[in-house]
Amino acid sequence: MIFQELVSRFEVENGVEQSTMMGTPCLRYKGEFIGMMFDKEDSLIIKVSSERVDEIIANGEGNEFNFTKKRFKEWVLIPLEFREDYEAYLGEALTYAKTKKAE
Repeated sequence: MIFQELVSRFEVENGVEQSTMMGTPCLRYKGEFIGMMFDKEDSLIIKVSSERVDEIIANGEGNEFNFTKKRFKEWVLIPLEFREDYEAYLGEALTYAKTKKAE
């Protein structure tokens, strides 16, 4: 499984742990959501700034996340076709989580 391989890589980072969200395994940094696989869309969800979400979508590398018919402005779906970039995307999300915790 792609996500479990990524979990193993990121769990060695201080403050990163595997958790759950919506009954699905996810990664968190000191409680702050980083990312998870969203099987319904065959995509990785990451949490980054709303500006970065817009950029990823504009570049054609991601889709809006609106699971509850409400747009999650800091969440973006990265389709499986970009799975080779998942580690970099999770790295971005981790950096974003660290900045949020520093505020």
